[in-house]
Amino acid sequence: MNSISTGHQDLIHDIAYDQYGRLLATCSSDQCIKVFTREFPSAEWTLQSSFKAHDANIFSLSFALQQYGLVLASCSEDQTVRVHSSVDNGRTFTKIATLSDSGGPVHHVEFARFGGHGLKLACIGTDGVVRVYHAADPSDLRQWHLAFEKVVDQDGLLSNGVAARDLQGDFAVDWCPSGTVRASGLTYGRGIDMGDSELPPLDRLTIAERAVEQLVVSSMSKVVVFRKRLDGGIYDYEPAEELAGHTDIVRDVAWASSAGVGGRYELIATACKDGWVRIFKLTPRRTGTRMTESRNGSVGLVYGDSENGVSEYDLSYEVELLDQFDDHKSEVWKVSWNFSGTVLSSSGDDGRVRFWRAAYTGKFIALGVASAEQGSNEEMED
Repeated sequence: MNSISTGHQDLIHDIAYDQYGRLLATCSSDQCIKVFTREFPSAEWTLQSSFKAHDANIFSLSFALQQYGLVLASCSEDQTVRVHSSVDNGRTFTKIATLSDSGGPVHHVEFARFGGHGLKLACIGTDGVVRVYHAADPSDLRQWHLAFEKVVDQDGLLSNGVAARDLQGDFAVDWCPSGTVRASGLTYGRGIDMGDSELPPLDRLTIAERAVEQLVVSSMSKVVVFRKRLDGGIYDYEPAEELAGHTDIVRDVAWASSAGVGGRYELIATACKDGWVRIFKLTPRRTGTRMTESRNGSVGLVYGDSENGVSEYDLSYEVELLDQFDDHKSEVWKVSWNFSGTVLSSSGDDGRVRFWRAAYTGKFIALGVASAEQGSNEEMED
C-alpha cells in the first residue's frame, strides 16, 4: 500500500479516480481540489494540479466518462455543484459551469456511468432533493439543463425543508453502471456496457433508445432506487424500490457493475451509521410475461397463451437483503465496488478498510483488512 502526501490543510472528504485509474482527485475542507497522476513503473502518485474550487468545504468529487474529455464535478457546503475541465491531461483545470439550484449544502455528486443519452450528473444535499442535470451538447459543457428534481423522503425529517444545521444527516447518490434494457430480444435481459467497442453500431443505437437509466439515492435513513419512466422522455425518473432495514443515517451507497453476475441481478451496497455494511440483491421481476425462444434463436415474450414478437415491459425488482456485516464495530462511512462488481470495500471509524468477495453461494466472505496507519495489509481478524 502506497501513502500519498496530499498537502491539504484540512480534513479530506472524498477521493475520485478517473475512468482508467490514471488520475486521482482529492477534495478537502480547505476548499481545494488536488489531482495526482500515477507514475509507471513505480506506481507512485505525484501532484499534477492544485486549485481552489469552492468557497466552503468540498464534500464530493466525480470524473465523467473519458469520452467527454477530462471533466471533473465537485459539490460543496457553498450550495453549488461546479464542473471543471482540463485540456492538458490534468495539469490545469478550468471551471466551466456552476449549478446553484440546491436549497442547502450539497453532499454528493456523481456523473452517470452509462452514456446512452449524453452526459448527466446527479447530486443531493441537505434539502433532501435529488437533482439530475443534463449536458445535451457534449461539445459545449458550459450549458447544463436541470432535467429532474424530486424530494427523496417526502414524509421524513426533511419534509419541511432543509435540515437544521444541528441535525446530523447525510445524503448520497450513485448511478447504475450499465444500462438494463427493456427489450429482452436485444440482450436477453442482461446489462450492456455502451463503451463496448465490439457492439455493432445499429445495436448500440437501439439499446441506447431502450436503456433504463437508474440511480440509487439515500436521504437520511431512506434509500430509494429511481428509474427512468417507460412512458416518459429522457428527463423523466420516478421512485421505484426502497432498500429498507437501515436503523440510522445512511452514509454512502454504491451500485455494482452487473458484469460479475452476468446481468442476472443487480447489487447495491450501503454504509450506515448503525455500524452495518449491507448488500441488497435486486432481481428483475417480469410479472405476466415469460421469455420464449424460437428455432431460429429469436426471442419473444409470451403473455398468457399468446406468443408475440419482442416487446417492451416495465422493469421492476424483487429486493432482498443478500448479506450484512458489522465487522467495523463502529460507524461505516464509505462503500465501493471493484470494476467487475465482485469485490466490495468499506471503511469506518475503526480506521480500517475491509474487503469482501462474492462466494459461489452468492454470499460474501471477508477477504482482507487494510490499515492506512500501518500502510500494509493485516491478517483477517476473528
